[in-house]
Amino acid sequence: MENEVVSYLRCACPKCKKPVTSKARKYCSDKCLKKAMTLRNMETYKNVYSGFGENSGPRSMVSESSIKKNESYIIGDGHFAVDDYPVDPDIFAIAEANHEQYVLDRNEYEARVVIDGLMIFQEEYNKNHKVSYSREQAKKREDNLTEDQRVGRSVKAKQYQKENRERISAKQRERYAADIEKHREYSRKYYENKKEIIAEARKIRSKRS
Repeated sequence: MENEVVSYLRCACPKCKKPVTSKARKYCSDKCLKKAMTLRNMETYKNVYSGFGENSGPRSMVSESSIKKNESYIIGDGHFAVDDYPVDPDIFAIAEANHEQYVLDRNEYEARVVIDGLMIFQEEYNKNHKVSYSREQAKKREDNLTEDQRVGRSVKAKQYQKENRERISAKQRERYAADIEKHREYSRKYYENKKEIIAEARKIRSKRS
């Protein structure tokens, strides 16, 4: 074998003696190329831990908190961690407390932003519409009520008015005293509308008779 004259190039992959099809290539096939690159990379990465002996690397460094001791290693979607090195439990407790407080603060901030935006929207809506936003929403809720719900609300309203008659009357007097002209104008319009309705009803009755 020492004096053998080789007239072709052999594959550079270990344990492969096949000839290379072209002088421009070192490997006989893509399979040998991938195998050689894998072996080369493995050797490169192992050299970092060569001082620890055979089978060196992070998985061979067994400590009291290693996954080979307490089996705490769980792969998943990022909710778990590799517990190869010991960490003080107090640090974990502080981290958990900070995270919980951060979540609470974030939720509170987001809720405050939503409520502030809704208040601004209501103000702008009321400026540009005759009927207020709250009244429109109340109408929608009333339209979706069933007959039983309407009766129940009516009973509750009558009961509330009966139990808080003095309180309601005091509030009405305060509102009237705050803007007397406004309420007088409203009373005049209400009376005129009532007169028109009564006149129309009388006309209809006279025609029928």
